[in-house]
Amino acid sequence: MFQSPMHFYIHHYGTENDLELITRGALDIQAAIEALEAGKVEKARQLWVKVKGEDLLETWNNQNKQAKKIGPKSKTLTESPIGPKTKAVTPSLAKKIYERDNYRCRYCSLPVFTRWKKSPILKLIETFTEESKPLRIVNGSMHGTGKSGALRNCDYAKFLWSLAACDHVFPRSLGGATDETNLVTSCSGCNYSKGNLTLKQMDVKSPLKR
Repeated sequence: MFQSPMHFYIHHYGTENDLELITRGALDIQAAIEALEAGKVEKARQLWVKVKGEDLLETWNNQNKQAKKIGPKSKTLTESPIGPKTKAVTPSLAKKIYERDNYRCRYCSLPVFTRWKKSPILKLIETFTEESKPLRIVNGSMHGTGKSGALRNCDYAKFLWSLAACDHVFPRSLGGATDETNLVTSCSGCNYSKGNLTLKQMDVKSPLKR
């Protein structure tokens, strides 16, 4: 049994070093935030610089290529829908879930970061402008290199894997409820790796039983 969807995905499509790289990046960002909040500016800068966005982006892209090349690796189990596709998560509900879970992925336990206004990661970008390029903060919001400042994967590669997502444990596409009983905080790595698969199909233990 796999610890998390990301562990499942890396096992099939990644390399041994991927998980260490992703984990170290997320933890260094969290440590940088804590250092900055404590007034340890130089330490925060060093930790932020230490996170190699280009390596994390390459890992993301390589795994996607492998997944397309190799194809599905989930167990050949079928899950019957328990109802029609349910509604999407609202920002207010997502925030409630993130706060409940203390901004930690319930699958792999890594810290997660939002792109919302007042997110602590915005403070890092504002403080270390040169070290954060091409990201920039405009009127309290994160801007990238896309049209009208839209964010692209290469812009926020430092925290691409650890961007917060609100995940339906039992897939929304199969009728999984959009409420606190079926929603957990997820990093983008686990959320993307899971897709529309069930935990049974991935042989991943449920975060709801912890």
